Amino acid sequence: MRVNLLLLCLLFFPPQVFAQIPASQDDTRQGDTRPVIRAQRVNQAPSIDGRLDDAAWEEAQSVLQFYQKEPLEGEVVSEPTRVRILYDETNLYIGVELFDSDPAQIRASELRRDNTLESDDSFAVLLDTLHDHQNAFLFRVNPQGTRFDGVIQDEAGNINSNWDEQWTAQALMSEDGWSAELSIPFKILRFSGAREQIWGINFERVIKRKNELAYWSGWNRNFQFHHVSQAGHLEGLSDIKLVERLRIRPYLLAGVERLETGPSTGRRGLWDVGIDDLKFALTSNLTADLALNPDFGQVEVDAQRVNLTRFSLSFREKRQFFIEGADFFRMRVPLLHFGPPPLEVFYSRRIGLSEGGQPISILGGGKLTGRVGGLNLGILNVQTGEDELQPGENFAVARIRKEILGRSYVGAIVTNRQGGGDWKRVTGVDTRLVFKEYLNVAGLLAKSFAPGTATQQWARQLGAEWRDDLLEAGVNYIDIDPDFEPGIGFVRRRDRLIGTRVLFKPRPGGELIRQVIISPSLVYFHNDENVLRTRSTSMRLALLFQSGDELEFNVENRLERLFKDFAISPGVELPVDLYQWNTAGVSVSSYNGRRLSAGAGVNMGDFYNGTKRSLNLSGEIRPNQNINFSPSYQFNDIDLLEGAFNTHLFGLRSSISFSNNLLTSAFLQYNSSGDLAALQVRFNYIFRTIDNLFVVYNETRFVDGALVGLSNRSLVLKITYSLHR
Repeated sequence: MRVNLLLLCLLFFPPQVFAQIPASQDDTRQGDTRPVIRAQRVNQAPSIDGRLDDAAWEEAQSVLQFYQKEPLEGEVVSEPTRVRILYDETNLYIGVELFDSDPAQIRASELRRDNTLESDDSFAVLLDTLHDHQNAFLFRVNPQGTRFDGVIQDEAGNINSNWDEQWTAQALMSEDGWSAELSIPFKILRFSGAREQIWGINFERVIKRKNELAYWSGWNRNFQFHHVSQAGHLEGLSDIKLVERLRIRPYLLAGVERLETGPSTGRRGLWDVGIDDLKFALTSNLTADLALNPDFGQVEVDAQRVNLTRFSLSFREKRQFFIEGADFFRMRVPLLHFGPPPLEVFYSRRIGLSEGGQPISILGGGKLTGRVGGLNLGILNVQTGEDELQPGENFAVARIRKEILGRSYVGAIVTNRQGGGDWKRVTGVDTRLVFKEYLNVAGLLAKSFAPGTATQQWARQLGAEWRDDLLEAGVNYIDIDPDFEPGIGFVRRRDRLIGTRVLFKPRPGGELIRQVIISPSLVYFHNDENVLRTRSTSMRLALLFQSGDELEFNVENRLERLFKDFAISPGVELPVDLYQWNTAGVSVSSYNGRRLSAGAGVNMGDFYNGTKRSLNLSGEIRPNQNINFSPSYQFNDIDLLEGAFNTHLFGLRSSISFSNNLLTSAFLQYNSSGDLAALQVRFNYIFRTIDNLFVVYNETRFVDGALVGLSNRSLVLKITYSLHR
């Protein structure tokens, strides 16, 4: 039986329901005191060289009113800043002059595209192009002209930084400070079809050596830059066009691999062609994407982790086809997380990857994302091929969301996973309601359907939180039935969680400490028979210094009940029992605005029926803007009645950036618990804005255990070239 996903999804909220729900805030701004900037239309585009010496800039309105969020809330920014905006039929142009009384101290150490630029001086612009006060595009540039872009949905703090699009920026340092010009094509944005446009907009300036953060609008410490509702307004836009309707990005791949482990071994050549993305703009805010035999060989490998729990680990999505538009499909309740996300109704890493993280070929896929009829819409369908371990499968998702009451929403989802004579489906509804600016109430209800299972297939979540600069407090309730089968989703554990957490964050004043964080928390997990499985009681004390350095102390009392033997390490198995222990730790991290920054943490105490000592070290070394090293090391010394063992996890990320468009990187890892070492070396030449030449070398070598001495290697060249219409 085939399922019409869109029809089922729409049945949750028929149109007459939405007709009675107040629409999100529109462009009527009665009583609105937020600042306004007007864009100036030009017939000739300025030259994007970072100089702002084109005559057109002189005609544009200037804004200079920047105010500090840190360290002195509401005070005028310590260094003058001026922003101007131009536009023509196809592009928005933003010019900014960032004056500095001591330009030799400007931090500009990063050339890597899509680095968050957290270690540098930077300028950022937020564009709420639909003016819905919840969703926005983010563009950031540093004094080297290095670009970062991302997408914000529902004012969430986890900015989707893997969104990559065609826009340009140039920056220039001078004896007066630095300046930058940004050119943002309208074709990469989503906006209404109205002739006259009003958008939300905000600007951010970071002066790194002073640990200073300044905004144009919404500098109140109770809000962050990603709080789109605090943005000002951009006026003056009219008769702008999408221009690009169709973009095809085919690829060509060639290489060689040698496998010494796995179901098929030996040496073979690699040849492939396909389409990573065929993008068609149906309207200015509704886009269709198609991929045929997409390849993700250039994607950075996952960081190894040591898992000392009984539960699965989740990993971030890194594949561009699934990243772009991912926010239209996401369904989870991220309220003051009590550990890793317990439930994600849609988890895209289920598609095209085995449980062990090995790639499975994707024959093709399509998706539709955007806004239609006042709804945020996401529809996805992907077909995978067969391999030696599992048959081909079809994955389908339909998600809708209606924004209400300014910053709130209601939504629904349907997922279907089918193949090899088996199927799994999930339907769900969710909501987030925002009251009094700082109070969030959110809930989720989902039900799974699978052959041979008729009961105990529900997942429920309800929580509330208060967030401002002085106080964060929240409660969370999650109840996942034993037979809930997520299909395309992710479930960490099928239990009932009840938790509460408080963060009291006073600011004592003075020149030493900027903020103190005192955070007690209490979390319980029960099974479906109401038997206590896990309890965690903890207290955290953190000191955030004016210098940007941090010091943290934490203590925890933990209870774990094992219902079956737990093989925590090869040859070490904990028996069924009730365990309780105490731990304490301390960590310190230095300010990331320095050329050398580092962090260290020590944790020690009891562990099940024995003891555990842990050490975590990390660092970042930036001798100049071309070279970066980021080493990390994690060590666990565990001594139990059933046996003792150590784990070592080492990682070294390094990069040499010859320019913004010519980048090399290497990622070396060693994981003693997996008995392996891994190396990825990647060369990336960005010869057009979104077109790349990649040369990638991967090697995984087993250094211990039954496979000691065996390795898998590959060397791949991949090139993409986009065609536009």
